[in-house]
Amino acid sequence: MTKFNSLAFKFFIFIAIILIIAMSISTYSQYRNEANIINKALYDRGESLAELLAAISVEPLLVFDDVTLNGYAEFVSNQKNIVFAAVVNEKNIPLTHYLNKNNDYIQSILKSKEIIDIQPVLEKLRGNTNILFFEMHIEFGGNNLAKAWVGLDRLPYNQLSKNSLLEIMWVTLGIGLFVGGAIYLLFKRKIFKPIAVLTQGTRSIANFNFDTRVKIEGSDEFALLADSFDKMRLHIRDTMESRDIAMVKLSELNESLEERVHERTQELQILNLKIAHEAMHDPLTGLPNRVLVTEQLQHDIALAERTKTKLAVFIMDLNNFKEVNDTLGHPEGDRLLINVAQRLLKAIRESDTVGRLGGDEFAMVLPDINEEDAIKVANKILEELLPSFALDDHTLKVGASIGIAMYPDHGIDHTSLVRLADVAMYEAKKDKSDVCVYRAELDKYTPLRLSLMDYLHTALETNQLQLHYQPQISLAENKVVSVEALIRWYHPELGWIFPDQFIPIAENTGLINQVSDWVLEQAFMQWRKWQDKGMDLQIAVNLSARDLANPNLPVRIAELCKKYRMYSNGIKAEITESAIMYNPEQVIEIMKEPDVQRLQFSIDDFGTGYSSLSYLKRLSVEEVKIDKSFITDMVKDDSDASIVKSVIDLVHNLGRVVVAEGVEDIETLTQLKLLGCDKVQGYYFSKAVPVNELLSVIKKIEQF
Repeated sequence: MTKFNSLAFKFFIFIAIILIIAMSISTYSQYRNEANIINKALYDRGESLAELLAAISVEPLLVFDDVTLNGYAEFVSNQKNIVFAAVVNEKNIPLTHYLNKNNDYIQSILKSKEIIDIQPVLEKLRGNTNILFFEMHIEFGGNNLAKAWVGLDRLPYNQLSKNSLLEIMWVTLGIGLFVGGAIYLLFKRKIFKPIAVLTQGTRSIANFNFDTRVKIEGSDEFALLADSFDKMRLHIRDTMESRDIAMVKLSELNESLEERVHERTQELQILNLKIAHEAMHDPLTGLPNRVLVTEQLQHDIALAERTKTKLAVFIMDLNNFKEVNDTLGHPEGDRLLINVAQRLLKAIRESDTVGRLGGDEFAMVLPDINEEDAIKVANKILEELLPSFALDDHTLKVGASIGIAMYPDHGIDHTSLVRLADVAMYEAKKDKSDVCVYRAELDKYTPLRLSLMDYLHTALETNQLQLHYQPQISLAENKVVSVEALIRWYHPELGWIFPDQFIPIAENTGLINQVSDWVLEQAFMQWRKWQDKGMDLQIAVNLSARDLANPNLPVRIAELCKKYRMYSNGIKAEITESAIMYNPEQVIEIMKEPDVQRLQFSIDDFGTGYSSLSYLKRLSVEEVKIDKSFITDMVKDDSDASIVKSVIDLVHNLGRVVVAEGVEDIETLTQLKLLGCDKVQGYYFSKAVPVNELLSVIKKIEQF
């Protein structure tokens, strides 16, 4: 660092500037005071001489004594620093005058020209800014006799002010230099010298020289700071020594680092391959996932386009897989999916691709195949799935529905082929035809399903939903004792939309709880209306597994019971056997709720699930409904008749009431009466009807 960049030099310059400014202000202030005093003295003197000349000139003017008047003018002009004196009339014409020939201004005028007329000279002197001019009226008896003019030279007085200024400046400068020097020396000893010591110490530390001690004598802040610097020096020295030791150890570790990096690189390569495989394959079955299936389909489409061949896309969905999951649990469902995947691989060619899209939905890509052969392969797949699946605790038969879309007949890109195969699959599931090839007329259902998702929200808000009621008849009394409430939807544009079309949509979109809540509210309301009219008619409503899993169900039932004053047995809840077995312990706990016990309970679709007799004994149910699949063919099928008889005997032995649904003819009704069935319902008596038609239907049944 140069001398001129040092803090001491900058401080010296700073103090010097401050002192110069302070001294300049002080000097100027004193100079102005001195100048004002001198100017006032000059003005007072000039004014006094002008008054004197005016006073003494009255008498000579009155007697026209020019000699005396000239003498007075000469007397005034001879005073110190007086340039001229004159007496003029009202028109400024000189009556007498006297010029001080010793004055520089007068001498310059006399040298330049010969004076013939004094008036222009006096006017010129009067206008000179370096001459202080005074004019005083000469009066007598209230009349102006003349005017007295006196001019004083300003230069001597100005020079006096300048001399005073120089004197003040030198004195102030001397004081300033003394004070500045004293301050500088004091700061240099007390501040700059300690800073220099600290600077030298930091430089030594920066150069890794930790042996030079940093010390400042005294007990002030600099001494304390120096002590802290010295402690820091010792700490850094110890740290550096520790670092050197660590660097030696690190050097020893680095000897094996390259080998370890190589090993880790190999591990990462293996892991990347595993991650890439997992990203493209289903973790449960090991089959290609949607991403890999799509990629392979795009590749096969490009190949088919080049070779002018066809290919088929299969979308396969297992039948009733949700019931398997709900009844047996997800672990058993997962094992079933793994077994299905293994059988699918046996049914296709090595050139074909089979993958799992999610849930129980599988996709297959079959290159270089026509439609006829594709149907044969689909049937072969179904045959492969025909044998029972042996799981850990159960043996199951599971069917499937397969939709087929052909390239290029139905679509030319992977997105449309998958979508159209999905449309065909839903048609196969709907018609229970197992295999369906896409046709253009099938596509109308897909837009409808998408529209229904939006329409269902509107239906709940605008009361498009309705409850229809199907009578339940007591065979012993030949009387309608209850009705089952079944939901219906009449859309203003689409007409009647039945539950099998919109209930799955409600379940998938999360609206099922709102739909169930609406059904409960309407059923309670209708029951109260009938009670107020003197009709004691029980209403049965259906509750799903989702309803039973809703923790607010007991609270909602309590609210409705209180609102519609229903204390017991007015409403009956029908729960499917599969919904109970999804979580039987939860159902048992819900039935124990005090508010829920105001309802009666019925097991619906009995015989289609896997319920245990131990749970049937523990459930607080009043009746059991035999599934209509057993009732419909019991007259023609002896095995169905035997199952119905066994169920009736079993339920009676447990002390419950038996209800048969799906009664469609007199033969079935007669056989149920012989077997001891308690209650029946079905199209033989009536389909579900609106509330305004129900009373006439009941009268017709009871008169039959």
